[in-house]
Amino acid sequence: MATTWIFDLDNTLHDAESKIFPLVNTRMNEYISSYLDISIEDASKLRQSYWDTYGATLKGLIKHHNIDPIDFLSTTHDLKNFNDLVMPEVNLKETISNIKGRKIIYTNAPKSYTDRILKISNIYEMFDEVFTIEDSDFTPKPNQGSMANFLKKYNIKEGVFIDDIKENLKTAKNFGLSTIWITDELTHHSFIDRKIEKISDLLTFQSF
Repeated sequence: MATTWIFDLDNTLHDAESKIFPLVNTRMNEYISSYLDISIEDASKLRQSYWDTYGATLKGLIKHHNIDPIDFLSTTHDLKNFNDLVMPEVNLKETISNIKGRKIIYTNAPKSYTDRILKISNIYEMFDEVFTIEDSDFTPKPNQGSMANFLKKYNIKEGVFIDDIKENLKTAKNFGLSTIWITDELTHHSFIDRKIEKISDLLTFQSF
């Protein structure tokens, strides 16, 4: 049976940290500041706090402030000159095209944003399925319930999970998946099977 490969999106398939994340974070701070009538500084602290606690700012905003997730996502991820902000990883198209098996995106990002990233990177058609924050009912990785629903939806019994966030990989390992951590950290964790520095390093191996 062919391997199922599960890919994160941001900072896995493209560099979100350099250009996109700073802009999205600014938009989030502005949205939270306006919605809760607090300062930008307090909004930034709250955003980071919810990210650290729940794995995504949105989950905290829904839980504690009953925020409209659709409006929040559409407002904060609608960036000007979007095409110029996307920085696909080196040899991305070659890497994805050379991987054999079912390929699925599992991301905490919204659908419209995810689709745009994949299309701009010229890899949209290479994936069999795309699972976004809307598909998880706005419950992000590394939540156990979200992972269980994801695996059930696509009938995944075993596979390889690739992410830049180690907490997401810990949850994946709890469900019996093989894990690949994209990082330059030297720290070793028992729930990490392999570490690579960039997605194109997958070209150096095809078996687990």
